Amino acid sequence: MLRAVLLLSLAAFSTAAPAATLAELMRGAPPEDIVYADRAGERLLLHTFRPADTAPGERRPAILWIHGGAWVGGTTEGFMPLARYSAARGLVAFNITYRLAKPGSVTVADCVADCRSALRYVRAHAAALGVDPSRIAVAGDSAGGHLAAVLGTDTGPSHPDDAQTVSGRADALLLFNPIVDMTEADWIRFAVGGPALADKKNTPRPSAPEDLALARSLSPLFDVAPGQPPALLLHGRADRIVPLSQAERFAAAYRAAGNRIDFTVVEGGVGHAFVIPGYKWPEPVVVEAVRAADAFLASLDWLTGEPTLTVSSPPAW
Repeated sequence: MLRAVLLLSLAAFSTAAPAATLAELMRGAPPEDIVYADRAGERLLLHTFRPADTAPGERRPAILWIHGGAWVGGTTEGFMPLARYSAARGLVAFNITYRLAKPGSVTVADCVADCRSALRYVRAHAAALGVDPSRIAVAGDSAGGHLAAVLGTDTGPSHPDDAQTVSGRADALLLFNPIVDMTEADWIRFAVGGPALADKKNTPRPSAPEDLALARSLSPLFDVAPGQPPALLLHGRADRIVPLSQAERFAAAYRAAGNRIDFTVVEGGVGHAFVIPGYKWPEPVVVEAVRAADAFLASLDWLTGEPTLTVSSPPAW
């Protein structure tokens, strides 16, 4: 009996995922790059990380990480460590590129369409990617949080090249300080684009009915409805970029529609973009946010065991 118990204990220990630190994840192996779309010669990529222990033919849950940067900037580099961590925990992880908004050409609506194309690509190629097409999460910070939210509420357009028979809706949302109401403050300039985006100093804030209608059509807050996917929403109380009131309104609307949303206000003076490694906030703040996301996915039975991400010693930054 004792020998059997010891063998079971050793087996459990041998399959447990080792602890990971952001210091290790920030210098990890490069991704496999997959082109999910070509927009006028711009190749849009899925930076792909696969779990090391995936068996042939196995289908794993997946996660798409979407970077922020006010739709006009930002890179995938900040989320590379989190994509690596997601894969280490057993998810097929993608860190996606999309076209950045430019006055007179690429719009926020195009950013939305690109992210929906990425999700559709993963779902359409699920077998080859080792993905369970019914368990695809999206995660994003700030403008990336907006783009993740639209994939849960079916806000905004699809690209005309998309296979419309493939669902463009995510199955779970991980939202970090997202913009959910683009009619508010100066977010409407990004929604409208053109001169309003090119010259914010001298161009009046858009206010015509058609401008407000466009901004509203790109705002997940106004498309909340019953039957939308479970969501995790984290927002810093001290956020001076995206007001906490946006998150509060979204959480209230999501709950009122009968959807699950786990909403946490991050205290301790924490403001914007607290989930990006090496950016602005101390490592323990980032680790706590990622562990909350891990626990949320475990509550959906997408992951097993406790989060394995720990604070580096010495600190990663």
